[in-house]
Amino acid sequence: MFQSRRTLARDFSVAVYLYQPGDGGLDRVAILLANHLLHRGVPVELWMTHTDGACAHLIDPELTIRQVPALGGTRRLSMIAQFPALAAMVRRHRPDILYSAGNQSNMLVALATLGTATRAVSRISNPIVRPGQQGLGAWMRLKRFRAIAYLSDLTIVMGEHDRALLDGSGDARLLPRPTVTHAMEQARAGRMPRQAGDPWRLLMVGRLAGQKDQALALTALARLRHHDWRLTIAGQGPLRDDLERQCVALGIADRVDFAGFVCDPDRLAALMGRADLLLQPSRWEGLCATLIEAMACGTDVVATDCTPNIRLLLATGGQHPATPVGDAGAFARAIERSMTRPAPAAMRAAAIRDHGVDRALDRYLRAFEGLAGSHVRQTVPAPALS
Repeated sequence: MFQSRRTLARDFSVAVYLYQPGDGGLDRVAILLANHLLHRGVPVELWMTHTDGACAHLIDPELTIRQVPALGGTRRLSMIAQFPALAAMVRRHRPDILYSAGNQSNMLVALATLGTATRAVSRISNPIVRPGQQGLGAWMRLKRFRAIAYLSDLTIVMGEHDRALLDGSGDARLLPRPTVTHAMEQARAGRMPRQAGDPWRLLMVGRLAGQKDQALALTALARLRHHDWRLTIAGQGPLRDDLERQCVALGIADRVDFAGFVCDPDRLAALMGRADLLLQPSRWEGLCATLIEAMACGTDVVATDCTPNIRLLLATGGQHPATPVGDAGAFARAIERSMTRPAPAAMRAAAIRDHGVDRALDRYLRAFEGLAGSHVRQTVPAPALS
């Protein structure tokens, strides 16, 4: 069983499976969760296939890291091939809970725990059925997600829509996304009001890939040349050259700055705190952490209807309703309207209140305690849960 480097405050152990500490939201959540459990006195380990990556610096140096052996190839094939190794690790180290960071590893984790006392926790990190997906593809995707939920002891979802889709397929529980940091709260407190005559400061954050569809936002902005705006794109990915060429073709290259991947959370919060609008033109998402982050920094957002999970968030936060995926005209109109009708600060704050990192991760902790049937040892003072 696990040995904690700190005085054991809780009588159950957790292994967090993360393929690699990359630049995605699910990677950050998995690392933050492992750090938080460590600080709350839970014996916790981080199990990874690769230990290097963009978010590796976020890992608490006191965390125990175990490497899961894997063959080469793509991530998906590598995960499939490492099933025997992960199953053997579960039986050797016997964690009470094995947590999967996101969609691609959920089935792997659920199968690796079969026949053991270890409880499998899966996390839905992308939509179960993507917007516009129909027919056999949508049916097969839904069946696969329901099968994983049935095999898992707990499935964490990020919206009521996903929970409804998994109804009857196991314990599917809606938990807030641990997103809002102290740096974001500071960015909101330190915001300077926009001065008349200043250009509109626009921001996009995300991997430069087809899913994020930055090309749609560029097409929309080209229709708004009559407004004085400047756009910063924070992210890296295979489509950077294509997007730069698109900016030149649209005649807006002098208004767009490609800032690259921003790995420092404080710097990202500062960028959001200076922006007037965050643009999220994705084709599909699980919840869109960047929307929560931007609103936490006091920034309004414009988003496509990339997942039903964001509709309540936008409405509660006083934001423009989500626009149809792929509709550049509707996206341009939403940007223009949001420029002239900023949301009340109190509405933005109310929408993201439950997504504070510590508050949300304590919800994860309580869910794990219930799953493990554990209790806090009375001989060790336990931190109060908010």
